[in-house]
Amino acid sequence: MNKFHLIRVMIFSALIHISMPLYAATGLDVHGQLHAVVPPASNDFAFVRLDDGVQFRIHDVVKNVVFYGPDTVRVNSNLGMVYTAQPSLVVVAKPAHVAFTVEQSADSVSIVSDKLRIKVSRRTGALTFFKADGGLLYQEQEDQPQSIKKKEISAAPTYEVSHSFQLQPDESIYGLGQYNTPYMDYRGKDVLLVQTNIGIVVPFMISTRRYGIMWDMYSKMTFKDYAGGSTLWAESAPAGLDYYFIAAPTMDGVIAGYRNLTGVAPMFPKAAFGLFMSKERYKTQDRLVEVVKNFRQDHFPIDYIVQDWQYWGGSDGTWSGMTWDRQRFPDPVSLTRTLHDQLHVKLMVSIWPSIGNDTGLAHALDAKGLRFTPLHWISKQARIYDAFSSEGRDIYFKYIKKGLLDAGVDALWMDGTEVEVGGACHDPNEVERDIKSLGNNAMGDFTRYLNVYSLLTTRGTYEGERATSDKRVFTLTRSAWAGQQRYAAMPWSGDTTASWETLHAQIAGGINVAMAGLPYWTQDTGGFFVNYPKGEKNPEYQELYARWNQFAVFNPVYRIHGTNIEREPYLFKTTAPGLYQSLRDAATLRYQLLPYIYSLAWQTTAHGYTMMRGLPLDFPDDLKARKLDDEFMFGPAFLVHPVTHAMYHISAPPLNTIPADVLQTPDGKQGLEVQYFSGLDLNTPAGRTIDQTVEHSWPGAPLANPPPGLTSLENFSARWQGVLIAPEDGEYEIGMEYDDGGRLYLDGKLLLEDWSFGMKRTMSTKVRFTKGQRVSLIAEFHQGTGNRFFRLAWRTPAQQALLSAEKKEVDTSISTYLPSGVDWYDYWTAQRYTGGEAVTEHYSLTTWPLFVRAGSVIPMGPLLQYATDQPQAPYEIRIYPGANATFTLYEDDNETYAYEKGQRATYDLKWDDATRTMRVGRRHGSFPGMVTARDLKFVLMDAQAKPLTATQKIIRYSGAPVVVKFDQ
Repeated sequence: MNKFHLIRVMIFSALIHISMPLYAATGLDVHGQLHAVVPPASNDFAFVRLDDGVQFRIHDVVKNVVFYGPDTVRVNSNLGMVYTAQPSLVVVAKPAHVAFTVEQSADSVSIVSDKLRIKVSRRTGALTFFKADGGLLYQEQEDQPQSIKKKEISAAPTYEVSHSFQLQPDESIYGLGQYNTPYMDYRGKDVLLVQTNIGIVVPFMISTRRYGIMWDMYSKMTFKDYAGGSTLWAESAPAGLDYYFIAAPTMDGVIAGYRNLTGVAPMFPKAAFGLFMSKERYKTQDRLVEVVKNFRQDHFPIDYIVQDWQYWGGSDGTWSGMTWDRQRFPDPVSLTRTLHDQLHVKLMVSIWPSIGNDTGLAHALDAKGLRFTPLHWISKQARIYDAFSSEGRDIYFKYIKKGLLDAGVDALWMDGTEVEVGGACHDPNEVERDIKSLGNNAMGDFTRYLNVYSLLTTRGTYEGERATSDKRVFTLTRSAWAGQQRYAAMPWSGDTTASWETLHAQIAGGINVAMAGLPYWTQDTGGFFVNYPKGEKNPEYQELYARWNQFAVFNPVYRIHGTNIEREPYLFKTTAPGLYQSLRDAATLRYQLLPYIYSLAWQTTAHGYTMMRGLPLDFPDDLKARKLDDEFMFGPAFLVHPVTHAMYHISAPPLNTIPADVLQTPDGKQGLEVQYFSGLDLNTPAGRTIDQTVEHSWPGAPLANPPPGLTSLENFSARWQGVLIAPEDGEYEIGMEYDDGGRLYLDGKLLLEDWSFGMKRTMSTKVRFTKGQRVSLIAEFHQGTGNRFFRLAWRTPAQQALLSAEKKEVDTSISTYLPSGVDWYDYWTAQRYTGGEAVTEHYSLTTWPLFVRAGSVIPMGPLLQYATDQPQAPYEIRIYPGANATFTLYEDDNETYAYEKGQRATYDLKWDDATRTMRVGRRHGSFPGMVTARDLKFVLMDAQAKPLTATQKIIRYSGAPVVVKFDQ
């Protein structure tokens, strides 16, 4: 830029501010969206200073850089127009008055504050963020930092946008939510950001370079990282490209900055950190009470019992009308009174956004035009309500309160909030199609609002509960979005299928939800669908359930749920005592850790803390720790490494697909003849073809078209016919792998049948053939909605013999990497190890790799039956020496929002490692009902794992400072 042009830009900037109060321009309209202050000019680059940042124009693009805090910056860009009057659904913070200067050079403009230097390229408008000391944090792609294209969707203008940036070679990135994949670091990954039943989208990314990016757009998006850079693309962004940059000295600080932007996560009731027992489903009021009584009789701890769907009646027009079937649930008020007063357990109840046509709730919504036209796939007599309408949310909550909360229900389970319409929502392409089929909502079309239904519907219930009760809100929801933590709404990972691979993927998924800024997450312990032969009686599944439960007790919320099988722990006491003991030992540890966990919950609310912690949060510069997807920290003390493979009961690998050379069509060709039908029960013949082998997933367009003669990949069936020619003598295992239903006939005899609906599963049987034997074969399949799969498979006698020869000895050893820079203690033995190396140990079914960081203070309580049991019980304070440590114990009334008014108490436990001294600080604060005096037993853990009498000291703590000295 020449000197004359530079002077002209400066004069223009001055004139802008002469025509209004000095620096009065905000660059934002009344809705908080970008308002163009810099007018079009003949030059390629112009800028103006705003109240809290700078706006500049590069060619047709107008771009704001606005401070929302000393190290938090909003960047939004469009073509000078905004096509929405909607304030951010996510961000609750406002621009902040941060002192900054604007510096210019020939090729850039720099915005400089005490914490950040932001360089703006005059050529392209690309931003580069530096720390105050000059260290590089983050940079947009220099040549094309953004692409903004005006388009029209549903007869409304919007923008298609992309944001391109350059990650550094030594950088790892996390967050973005959960996608049912066993990876942590997103380097080199492609991610489709569309909600599914088993996928949670949160558009927040955090880097090991101590910054984060949150994109505030709600449509379908994709994230791609490749050798040339990284790109976030959004299909519809009516305000333009909009993101927030957050920096901090630590990754924890970045997440705290995200919570400052999007809202504090309020405290859950203390009971929410105990055990939730759930299944699909308890069918009567009496059965619900009976299950809880069985827990209490067995002295197995529990805090919530969960009532899943159809307590309202059935799969009909009564769907989720917030009513009770009075034959099966005759007196909900009596039910909750019994659970609360006699059994000390809370009740969570399932609700859905799909409302049955015959309910009062549906009629009230329809009177305002607040349900969408498409029918929900299960009931086919229910429709989704418009949660984008404040009036819709108010009506929805009114019926929740009247039908459920006023009856004493303690917590809501908001199922299907992706939002589920035409199927069970496992395929993102089907979810996208179904949601878009809803048309327009109260805010606009569903293309621009594809991903945020869960945020809006949980907002309605939270605001309704806060306005009508002082009881803490706790909501479980199958989907999530940025900012949802402020509504006390916690996602779970959806309807998973039980397998060791799924368990492994759950670990990485839960960690990435937490690193996307949502502090609370849970999952279906044991897997929702269990397709193991003989279900809960299968020894391998029992081992999987034990290991899954050991992972679950270190989730922020501990929850058992699923279908197909029975899984209440007490059922295994005599039938599978090893499993039972494992479940009980893990649950016991969870309840002993409640003082630790509840105190971490306060840190989450007060300071934006993260309880379930990917290793990079604590060890961002340990390159080995960055890539681990099956280890995590639980609070500051525990390193958890769940067991994700079978040790004692290793099942055979899947059956092999039956090869083409042993199959023959009725007219002698290789393969099997297949007839397709429209309809679920071989109803109307469609097309025919020949399959060389029978192994289909029918992925759908654009990857594949429907089968011959069909126009849809839903509600069809098929029949394969031909001859199977046995290649050898002996016993074969033959079967089918299928989703939804299948049958298998050999020589006219029905050998296998499961004509139901469900996830992918396997069924097989044993048969004997002689070599060359020709056996007539018929296989049938039907497909409802959702995923599709069918395969004919077997294991020949030779394959079975080879498998038997390959059986290995039981190996109970597991290697665990211990991050560098600190020492570690084995929790079970108190053996001390140096960090930076892997440790291999052997584990039983009741133990697993669990380590404690040297320099940890862990408060533990007694064995409880429920979270608020024995409120005056002593605490055991375990001290793991090796470094200084501080832990803040937190207490309140466990149930209400009085803590927000200061009715709470804290005191610090400070360990001085050099002097072997524990200082218990003065108690700060109080609340009605507070335990004023408590015994504290301090245990200094020694290397032999058997603390000596001399390493234990007991004091009576009454709120005054106390010093506890251990011998050197």
